[in-house]
Amino acid sequence: MSSLPDFILQRADLPREEIEWLLGQAKPRTLPRGGVFCAMGQADHEIGFLEEGILQVFALSPEGRKILLDFVFAGSVALALDSATRGIPSEVVFEAVTPCIVTVMPYHLRHVAVERHSGWERLATRMTEEVFARKQQRHMSLRSKSARQRYAELGLELPAEWRQIPQHLIAAYLNITPQYLSNLRRGHGKGRGPIRKA
Repeated sequence: MSSLPDFILQRADLPREEIEWLLGQAKPRTLPRGGVFCAMGQADHEIGFLEEGILQVFALSPEGRKILLDFVFAGSVALALDSATRGIPSEVVFEAVTPCIVTVMPYHLRHVAVERHSGWERLATRMTEEVFARKQQRHMSLRSKSARQRYAELGLELPAEWRQIPQHLIAAYLNITPQYLSNLRRGHGKGRGPIRKA
């Protein structure tokens, strides 16, 4: 797992004093299991670097049904990017699956950072590209692979810590029922199995 300075330097060539400035603006936040980092409808957007733990990202259907979109693991950034960049309230929830420690900065700090050094703009561009690539990967996996394939490839797609995630959330992530996931784990699943509607 990378630290926040390492995360930044892997994506942008920024001087140490710029990174120290950013760290000076950040604050740690502890979330218990089930604690919310970003709520549905939250307008005051924040950027979070996950130091420890796992977050789930989900939306709600018009009927109020939870739609699990992704997980965030330690060493990654948590941000309702689509909503933040459009200046609208968050359309997703970031909730702690396990106890989490998050380094938090206000999203509007991005504008101040860009004025200070052009490297921050490169960092923002790189992060946006990574989010887009991740969404594309998820979309293609759900559309083109069987449930059995998706389950078999979890270890390649996600960090090893995915095994800490409760099985009902893994089933939701794979877009299958918990019962069918149990069959897959036992090696008795046949075909695609019953798939949840996205």
